[in-house]
Amino acid sequence: MNLKKAAKKSRTAELLDFQTVFPNSAIPLSAAFLLLASPLLNAQTPAQLEQMLEESSGQHIREELGVNPITAPAIRNLLPQLEQFRPIPLELIAQNKTDLSFSNRMQTAIHFGTMVADGFMLALAERSSDVETIGKALLRQAHNLGVGDRLNRRSKSLLEKSSRGDWQGMREELVQTQADVEDAMMELHDEEIAHFISLGGWLRGFQLAATSTAQNYHPNRAQALVNDPVMEYFIERLSTIHPRMRTTELVSGLITKLSALRETCRQTEGRSPSKEEVEKMRSLSSEAFLLCVSPVDKEGKIIGPPMINSPK
Repeated sequence: MNLKKAAKKSRTAELLDFQTVFPNSAIPLSAAFLLLASPLLNAQTPAQLEQMLEESSGQHIREELGVNPITAPAIRNLLPQLEQFRPIPLELIAQNKTDLSFSNRMQTAIHFGTMVADGFMLALAERSSDVETIGKALLRQAHNLGVGDRLNRRSKSLLEKSSRGDWQGMREELVQTQADVEDAMMELHDEEIAHFISLGGWLRGFQLAATSTAQNYHPNRAQALVNDPVMEYFIERLSTIHPRMRTTELVSGLITKLSALRETCRQTEGRSPSKEEVEKMRSLSSEAFLLCVSPVDKEGKIIGPPMINSPK
């Protein structure tokens, strides 16, 4: 058996247990990929060179793992779409506690993504102190995922921009924060965790957008909620993980809710969703989100109510 097949077999074996696959501890792997191409030599400063190296490295690894902008939705493109959904449902954001702790890295990763979406919307609402709280929580969660060092510089920049009220800069930093952590997971060949982070960001963003639209309905905003390729992508990713994970109460429930959400959106093809359909989208996305923050045992069985208050 060659090394590549042996490594794949080992990772498959690890996927059989929630705590084995996603223990809340640092990842016992390390990898570095530096692509020295001619554009990098044109960097004007060491900081620019470092940023270009990171971007090139992340792109290389995504291509190696079969992840590209065509097959995977880029969170840096998804989050800015939230700018059209105002007013911001601040009462819903407040229900997502920043100090939640999970027994597995899957939920930790999803919750990381949800906090990035919350932070982006809080920056839109110009709530600097709340964004600072989110930034500190993201750094703690990044350490739980084993990539905290990657975020130290980004977190400092976010806090600096928050202190001077640079709202656009804060939104850009939050988007890049999620991209940085996803790239770090890719570098460690932990692509499943990267996908869960992206899933959390998209799902929470959709929930907030659907809530805002349900409260302040307009056909154009309702139409903007419908993005079938993105929903299809995340459902497919969840459907192709190891069978013993896929059949857990947490993951199977999440697939069911997202599939129902996708079907609701597909029924509106060629027209804007009605207010009633938007309300159904809001309800389904909220139910999916609450699944993600419910406590589970090592077999992925839900053992208690969501660790936040249910949306009203």
